[in-house]
Amino acid sequence: MQRTALAVQHWAGPGTLDIAALRQKDTPLVLSVATPDTPIRDGARALARSALRDALGILLDRPPRDIPLIAVPGQPLRLDLPESRIGLSLSHEPGLSLAAIHARGAVGIDLMRVDESELTASDREAVARDYLGPQAAAVIGALPAAAQSYAFARAWTRLEAGLKCHGMHLQEWSPELEHLLERCRVLDLDVPHGFVAALALPS
Repeated sequence: MQRTALAVQHWAGPGTLDIAALRQKDTPLVLSVATPDTPIRDGARALARSALRDALGILLDRPPRDIPLIAVPGQPLRLDLPESRIGLSLSHEPGLSLAAIHARGAVGIDLMRVDESELTASDREAVARDYLGPQAAAVIGALPAAAQSYAFARAWTRLEAGLKCHGMHLQEWSPELEHLLERCRVLDLDVPHGFVAALALPS
């Protein structure tokens, strides 16, 4: 997967987005939304959808309240406009949500809050080996202990973003899956310290 940097627009309520940036349709748009610092996601989902409706209202020249979003548990959020190719993706962590809009189709976004106490080194090694693959696990394991949490988070968000871009759920690593995900173009995202995020697009 290739890595490049992509700016993130902060949404602080209606009318706070950069309209000129929104209309650059060749570039995916990423919105960050400050949310309640709680693992209960109802408030975060509502705020992220408001941000999406605000941005899509500008893109589609219609009132945000008239933007038809479909949310089905276990499935990506969708724009209910059959003539549109716009792809959407959301990711939530306590305190921050990210929303991605890609005018040209599929997109996947993932956000991770780095908690260095969440996984022990042995737990992280096992999870990396099972889901990120032996090569990534070896690279992470060879780093100094202080760097491993962020390296793991970067690899994990790239994995999840790629899976979302392909419309797939989390699954264990395999050579076939790695080959599929290599077809993604992955962009690093500029998010606050303590978080890591990635966005994936079809290459």
